[in-house]
Amino acid sequence: MAPSVQLGGETKRTNAGVRRDLGALPRGYGKELKIAVPWKPGFKAFLNVTDRSVGGYCIDVFEAAVKKLPHHLSYKFVVFNGSYDELVQRVSSGNYDAAVGDVTITAERTIHADFTMPYTESGVSMLVLMENDSKSTIEWVFLKPLTRELWVATVIFFLFTGIVIWMIERPRNLEYQGSSSRQFSTALYFSFSTLTFSHGHIIKSPLSKIVVVIWCFVVLVLVQSYTASLSSILTAKKLRPSETDLEQILFDGDYVGYQRGSFVESFLIKQGFSKRRLRPYTKKQEYAEALRKGSMNGGVSAIVDEIPYLTSFLSDRRYEKEFQMLSRIYKTPGFGFAFPPGFPLVHNLSTAILDVTGGDEGSRIEAKWFGTTAAPPSYAIPNTDSTPLTLQSFSGLFIITGCISALMLMISISKSVLANYTRIRDSEVRSPDADGGNGGREERNSAQNVMGDGYVDDRPHHEIRIDSSQDIHGSVERADGEEPGPIQNGSVPANSSQTG
Repeated sequence: MAPSVQLGGETKRTNAGVRRDLGALPRGYGKELKIAVPWKPGFKAFLNVTDRSVGGYCIDVFEAAVKKLPHHLSYKFVVFNGSYDELVQRVSSGNYDAAVGDVTITAERTIHADFTMPYTESGVSMLVLMENDSKSTIEWVFLKPLTRELWVATVIFFLFTGIVIWMIERPRNLEYQGSSSRQFSTALYFSFSTLTFSHGHIIKSPLSKIVVVIWCFVVLVLVQSYTASLSSILTAKKLRPSETDLEQILFDGDYVGYQRGSFVESFLIKQGFSKRRLRPYTKKQEYAEALRKGSMNGGVSAIVDEIPYLTSFLSDRRYEKEFQMLSRIYKTPGFGFAFPPGFPLVHNLSTAILDVTGGDEGSRIEAKWFGTTAAPPSYAIPNTDSTPLTLQSFSGLFIITGCISALMLMISISKSVLANYTRIRDSEVRSPDADGGNGGREERNSAQNVMGDGYVDDRPHHEIRIDSSQDIHGSVERADGEEPGPIQNGSVPANSSQTG
């Protein structure tokens, strides 16, 4: 019998409460119980069986629960070397009074024996090798952050923004004028240069500036989201498990490993695996070597085992970064202690087990054998892949930039049409006035030519009134060709001219 552990005064007070609930030991069970312990070469943290002693997490939980019983229970451990199903059968037939160890409670086993409440959570999961996807072949990983619809929408809006800027800037900005090819290349370059915020062309219209500011904000959100998604995909690819689905392994005909003697063998056979495709292992080192070899080189593609064992395996620093446990594929109640059918102490021990595992004592036992860094089963790494960004995620941004760009374009077209209309109207208004002024001038010139019988300059003339009381001498060319006489008592007006 393994030495018992002193529990202290606090546990004694708890024992008094348990004593009132459990009552006395039934008659006929005052003898020493013969308790079978399965021999386990691997996973010593659960059961550490040697020639001289029996220990491990399962033994400590059992002994702690026995100490909470209100009566003394005498027992001895006997090592059993065989499968767990055979062990339960031996208990059921009366060869052993109980089985203590990492015995999983299953529906088939409960037919032959009575089990206590489970003292640990359990279930079945897969252990696989982490695969590094860094390969020398050409890959198009940079396209995966966005869906095809989002890529198409992004390119369309790049072109749409470039066309809007070109239509707004073309009438007044020389950068957007010239040949058709030059205009097209300028608009296209400006639009896609906003992707890296390196657009160097000058935009003059305030409407264009509004369009560019809104579009740059959309591009900023797209670029940041794309960068985050790409980083997630690249990281996930480096940490990607080699296998993710048990059914796919069955379809491919690969080998699968399991723990020798575990009920997982019958579980895999029920799933459709042939026995020749199953390979049993007993130790952590064997798990690691088999997964490293792979199914094609004498190993396995995955190890299917109960979650407590896989959690213990991953808690080892030698394996935590090389292997990965996927989400649970089969649920079981957990580990329990087996007794013959109708054994009266099952209820008493179940109550004591709940008292142990639900208190600080259970945590101390776990820390003793597994350490504080062991992840609980519920923390198993799920099989999740980074999903690409969809068009729906950015539909609001595209609607905003599309509406604002269309509005600015409509305002620009409206202003251009209004300016052309105003220019045409002003030219039509000025045209009649100009024609009337020229006609009056021609009439006046004709009248002066007729009345004065001389040359009249087409420059504006000022009317000169001749007063009889004044002698005004002007320069008048005579018909006979004589020179004009001197100007007396007057001066030549500033706007008059002489002809020779």
